[in-house]
Amino acid sequence: MSEASRAEEDEKRIIQRLKKAGWNLAEGADTLGTADLVYDNGHMVIEVSQELEKQELLLTLTASDGHEVTVYPVYGDQLGATLDAIVGFQDRIRPDNFHDMLRELVVACPKIYYQEGEDDEPRLLTNG
Repeated sequence: MSEASRAEEDEKRIIQRLKKAGWNLAEGADTLGTADLVYDNGHMVIEVSQELEKQELLLTLTASDGHEVTVYPVYGDQLGATLDAIVGFQDRIRPDNFHDMLRELVVACPKIYYQEGEDDEPRLLTNG
């Protein structure tokens, strides 16, 4: 399967899985041709964007006070498990427990980078 075909398949799977779980397409996502979805559980806004060149997601968690954490799950052939983990914690994640929820994500997708704030360097997140 070509790189472009794989990215298109992944995009369809991401959109289908997250929309089924109550997510909405982010503003302008339908015209950009990428999976870019958002979910607000009342405590955090979660945004998932597809990185087209890599088998990676861009997961942004934003608390109501504006504190933001960016997580980069490199899903490889674990897209389904990665999406299941995100959907599994979407209603439970809060500013005071997001580290625990990210551990659930590491179980599904062992290679995840984590960045807190714009100036922080992304670092590998481990299940430890």
